[in-house]
Amino acid sequence: MKGIPLFRRDSSHDLGKAIFTLLVFVMLAPMAHADRYITFNNGDLYVFPDDCVSSFETRNGTVTVVDLNGGVYSYAQSSIASIDNSLPKALPVFTSYKFNNKYNYQVVTDAIGVITDDEVNVEVGGIGKWLTASFALSDSLARAYVDGVEQVSTVTRMPFGNSKTYLVAFPGDMILTRSVNGTYGMVPYGKQYTVNVDFLTDHSTTVPRIDINTVGGEDISSKEYYLDAEIIIDGAGVYPSMTDSVKIKGRGNTSWSSDPAAKNPYRLKFASKRKPLGLTNGKNWVLIANKMTGSMLTNAIGMKAASLIGTPAANHIIPVDLYINGTYKGNYNFTEKVGISNNSVEVLDETVAAMLELDLYYDEPEEQKFRSTPSDIPVNIKHPEFGEDETFLTLSTIQSRFDAFDRAVTNGEDLSDYVDIDYMARYMMFSELICNKEIYHPKSLFLYIENMLDDTSKFIFGPVWDLDWACGYIQAYPVSYFNKLVDYDFFNTPYTGAQYEFISSIGKNGKVSRRMFQLWIDFMGDKLDELCDFCAEYYAYAKPSIQKSKTVYPDAINYATQSTWAARWLRQRVNLIYERLKAEHLIIGDVDFDGLVTINDVTSLIDYMLSARTDEFTEMLADVDGDGVVGINDLTSLIDELLAH
Repeated sequence: MKGIPLFRRDSSHDLGKAIFTLLVFVMLAPMAHADRYITFNNGDLYVFPDDCVSSFETRNGTVTVVDLNGGVYSYAQSSIASIDNSLPKALPVFTSYKFNNKYNYQVVTDAIGVITDDEVNVEVGGIGKWLTASFALSDSLARAYVDGVEQVSTVTRMPFGNSKTYLVAFPGDMILTRSVNGTYGMVPYGKQYTVNVDFLTDHSTTVPRIDINTVGGEDISSKEYYLDAEIIIDGAGVYPSMTDSVKIKGRGNTSWSSDPAAKNPYRLKFASKRKPLGLTNGKNWVLIANKMTGSMLTNAIGMKAASLIGTPAANHIIPVDLYINGTYKGNYNFTEKVGISNNSVEVLDETVAAMLELDLYYDEPEEQKFRSTPSDIPVNIKHPEFGEDETFLTLSTIQSRFDAFDRAVTNGEDLSDYVDIDYMARYMMFSELICNKEIYHPKSLFLYIENMLDDTSKFIFGPVWDLDWACGYIQAYPVSYFNKLVDYDFFNTPYTGAQYEFISSIGKNGKVSRRMFQLWIDFMGDKLDELCDFCAEYYAYAKPSIQKSKTVYPDAINYATQSTWAARWLRQRVNLIYERLKAEHLIIGDVDFDGLVTINDVTSLIDYMLSARTDEFTEMLADVDGDGVVGINDLTSLIDELLAH
């Protein structure tokens, strides 16, 4: 209305004429726009903002909206419950948001988000920036989206190196929006949050420091007996700190030296369960020395791979600076001791559980070991410790059960009656990925069974352990880590001895190998990306400790370069192994992945199309017509193929 003189300062002003002029102007002027909120009979809400709309009208039983580019959106008036000029219902919101350590291997304590009006701020202690969020919404019908992709609490995983914008919305609620390229369209509508993750490792200038002071300053020179000591842990702003009493002794085989000045590995034992560095409660822990030249990244990267592949009870690796009686001992890895315990392998009843180690050293007492039949595998019984642990088991009971498994492997039988095929495939997949040739000796190959007295209980291979002779390592050539053996054919390169045949036969077993192929397909996307990102993330955090360690125990390796090599080596190896497995197992139409195309594949495909649960399903194998989409055409093609045969 600017420019119309409603009042004049001279006495001749005609008030009535001015009011009439104003009314005429208002009547002739176009009606002011307002945001429109259309609520449909099914509860969906469509929002049409004023600044996106050219016209909005109702005519002949139809509501028509035209956007500023001329796009038309029409709706039957009978389908609409109401049209409002203000938001007719409350939008759903986050009621909680956190990163639970149960779903995040690297997060040692739950990271709780602080929710404000439009932000969620979280501090995370742990190495690596891929995370799985646990969240709750104010309405059970609401959903959360990032970049248009639905996020599932405790399931969806993505990198949080940068802020993420979440949309919390009811499915079906949409808003007209102008895109960056000037086009208009309907997108989901709801409450937006920016999630900001502050990684404590980004602010750290050092790794945790562990001081161990033995009583009287006595040197640690034996693997046979413990010394009493005090342990002081400074978490360096990332992990919890603690001070406590502890027992310490040496450990290891080739890595151990009786020289107290050497960079030796150690075993720690608390009087009762403790949570050092925030890890799960446990009595027994290990300090890995990374003694071999070039090996300061191998255990960390290897255990990260194990966690992503899903091998059981993958160890946590935390880099630390170790001081013993005031003397700096270099960069170490703090981790769990493998065993039947709640901070390693947790079982329901330890009195019927057993853990075995296939190990060439064969160094347990006579009552704690045996050699299997027919493969003559050296087997150490790590649990139970007869005479120490409460148990219903005997050596002969354990040996008889393992020998039955050995015979099945040797005779090429179906192994599913003896081992958990899924865990077996994960263990073998991990071993092949990082080229862990130690299991062929065998050395440090652990497996356990939850109930040795129950015929339905099966051996589970894992946890993985001792990875410094893996990752491309060639003896006496330390620069080989993550640099050599990238094309090594793990299960088909000849070794000698029955022990090699035992492991090789398992890896090439039909059911195990087919399951490995499924796992490989799943691994090649986000999981591989996360593993490769971790190579740089771990080195960036451990760098000050690695550099300091090299001043005391010389190591000529450039670890910045090695971390880059590691990501490249892993990608190349994953792709090469995938191509080998694909050549062996890619049978289009074998939807349930049993090595055959049968009527079971038809029912599996129908279940998948109806959104029913199908555990053994691979979309690649279901795309029978090869058009990149799994649908009705694939079903008819699969039926035609079966009828033709």
